[in-house]
Amino acid sequence: MNGTRDPKADFLSIYELIRRPGADKLLAWLKSTDFFTAPAGAKHHGAHAGGLVVHSLNVYRRLRELTIRDKSDPNEPGTYHMDHSEEETVAILALLHDVCKVGVYHTETKRRRNPDTGTWEDYQAYTFRDPFPLGHGEKSLYLITKYMALTEEEALAIRWHMGAFDDAVKGGSRALDAAMDVSPWVWRLHEADMCAARIDERKAAGV
Repeated sequence: MNGTRDPKADFLSIYELIRRPGADKLLAWLKSTDFFTAPAGAKHHGAHAGGLVVHSLNVYRRLRELTIRDKSDPNEPGTYHMDHSEEETVAILALLHDVCKVGVYHTETKRRRNPDTGTWEDYQAYTFRDPFPLGHGEKSLYLITKYMALTEEEALAIRWHMGAFDDAVKGGSRALDAAMDVSPWVWRLHEADMCAARIDERKAAGV
């Protein structure tokens, strides 16, 4: 996203696409948390204040592009126009897939050796502590559906958006493959998430 823009304002503008019952209560809850100031991670992509909302916006842009690409006529790429239902699903998946990260990153004073002077110094860094370790996609599902219903395809996409990095997949579960067979939104969200984290946010950080 353009660094000169206000990520929170952009998020709220896109969130208006979500019109289903409970969306207002879900947004009110998000505003009561650290969602708009939290990082997206402790060390890797988006490891800065506000990184979570920036990541969500990057995923939104990527997911929208991927959806239009996949649904367009091969002879007329990029011409597909999503209806409101599809626009709403893109907004829900992108903006809310990582609400599990609310309240889990905490700043702490740590020690490191300065690479230029060789002396030890204090610095502020994020530490991950989850007071409700339900699982990544699972926790996002739980938090969202406390306020607003999801379609089955949206639920599958959010549950499995970590792809091969999901703990269940690492443990040998084959449910991810089955979920991808059920709905293209599963692999679309995962692809958008990876593009945002591995391309957009690394580029923004100068990596």
